[in-house]
Amino acid sequence: MRELLERTLNSLGIEFEITGEIHSISHRGDQARVIGLLRQMLSAPERKAVSVCDLRGDAFPITRDLDYWWRIHETEWFERALLDNRFETWFQPIIDTSTRAILAHECLIRLQTSRIYSGGEIVDAATIRNQIHAFDAHARRLAILSAAKQNRSGRFFVNFMPSSIYNPEFCMRTTMEALAETGMSRENIVFEVVESDLIRDSAHLRRICDYYRTNGFGFALDDVGTGSNSLQMVCELRPEYIKLDKSLVQNVEKPMYGATIRKLVELAEQFSVRVIAEGVETIHTMENLWLLGVQTMQGFLFGRPERNIIPTNSGLLRLSHALGTQELSDSGSLIPASISCRPGSTTPARQESPVPSLAGH
Repeated sequence: MRELLERTLNSLGIEFEITGEIHSISHRGDQARVIGLLRQMLSAPERKAVSVCDLRGDAFPITRDLDYWWRIHETEWFERALLDNRFETWFQPIIDTSTRAILAHECLIRLQTSRIYSGGEIVDAATIRNQIHAFDAHARRLAILSAAKQNRSGRFFVNFMPSSIYNPEFCMRTTMEALAETGMSRENIVFEVVESDLIRDSAHLRRICDYYRTNGFGFALDDVGTGSNSLQMVCELRPEYIKLDKSLVQNVEKPMYGATIRKLVELAEQFSVRVIAEGVETIHTMENLWLLGVQTMQGFLFGRPERNIIPTNSGLLRLSHALGTQELSDSGSLIPASISCRPGSTTPARQESPVPSLAGH
């Protein structure tokens, strides 16, 4: 491996000195460019065998393989944004289609620079840079402060990662301080577990859930339905809300996925748990979810994440436009000519079912 590394550095014209097993690069160019060139020249196993550390400064050097070093380099935007307090909370409505009301808004972390970084990208960057504990606390506090500025009643769903809360009493201090600072009611805050299907320590999650309930907060499980322990978690934790995994919603017409949704709805009804379908983007998906007993939904069909909560009337116009060909009933509900499942669905077709319009309180 040593000979291969030396040949590679020589072929790239990169100057280096050897001290034992350490190859000190004296290249005056961009450090990232040197690492990038090495990554192009070496195979994945070879990159894994090469470690990189920065010997400049007084800090104890941290050794990383080439690919991990590159991931750190590519997520430098995260560090800058956190230091400059540039992350934002955006809001997406959650709709109760049975009452034509906006049930709540989910608080979603975003960063806009030359492009918009999604919540998934931001969390991945925090994980790569080993800052998930500090960032999760920062994001929760930011969500509370941003929600309070909206000057709107109603519930707000705030995401959290259980792995970042090793001790609820200690880790939730900044969140509780933000609530006290804004005067928001605890009963209007629902803490939503991120990637609940990946959780293995259910006892730890139970302690967090108990803490939330004891302090008057709501509790929601996200991404329910695909993990092997989804049903068990719903039975053990009995959250106020469960969100169906997007893969179930997007494949609702397929018998296996439809049957899974139906099973979750039946289980939720036994424990008085509200089921939320997220990722609803088409009218047809909405209609099929109705047939399976799902009334509460979230997705681009009803509204995209926005910096500020849009006026209710704007939401009504948006949904009315999306349902373009539907007719209004005397009560203001939208009525489709028919609702039917496509071939392969496990649910029967029905006719003349009212499609609720979007209206808020």
